[in-house]
Amino acid sequence: MLKTVTTVTVGGDKTLGLPADFIGIRDIYLDTTPKTPLSFLSPSALTRDTMSHEVRTPKFYTQAGLEFILSPVPDSAYTVVMLYYARPTALSDSNPSNVFMAVCPDALLYATLLEAEPYLMNDARTQVWSSLYANALENLSQSDNAAEYAGVPISMTVR
Repeated sequence: MLKTVTTVTVGGDKTLGLPADFIGIRDIYLDTTPKTPLSFLSPSALTRDTMSHEVRTPKFYTQAGLEFILSPVPDSAYTVVMLYYARPTALSDSNPSNVFMAVCPDALLYATLLEAEPYLMNDARTQVWSSLYANALENLSQSDNAAEYAGVPISMTVR
C-alpha cells in the first residue's frame, strides 16, 4: 500500500495538497542537495512555532484536513517527495481485483465467510472462520514486518 508521489510547493504558499488516495505519511522530504527531511509537528506546536510565519526553506509539516501545512513558509518552488500509505482501489464489477486480492485473498475470503455466517444462521462455523481469518491476518502482519527491514542490517547513526 506504499506509494511515492512528487509534488512542488509554491513560493509564499504554506499549504500542500494531499493525494486523493492518501491514508497516512511514511516519509516526506524536500528533493534538495542534500535532501531536506521534513519533521512532523502537531498542529498546535506548528502554530506556536516562531518560524511558522518566516519565509524560507521548510523544515516542518503538519496535517490539517486534506493538506499539509509547511513551516517556515516556502520561499520558492521546492520539489517534495512523499512516501505514503495509499487507499487501495475498491472492488467493483469494473475493478475485480486490487492489492488485497493479489496479496491476501485468503483473509478476504475468511472475513467474508465470517460476516456471512450470522445471516446464514450457521453460528457453529463462526469460530472456524474467525480462527482462519485471525491466522491470515497474523501471516500478513509477519510478512509485512519481515519485508520492512529485509536485507538491511541494524545500525546506529550519530548526527
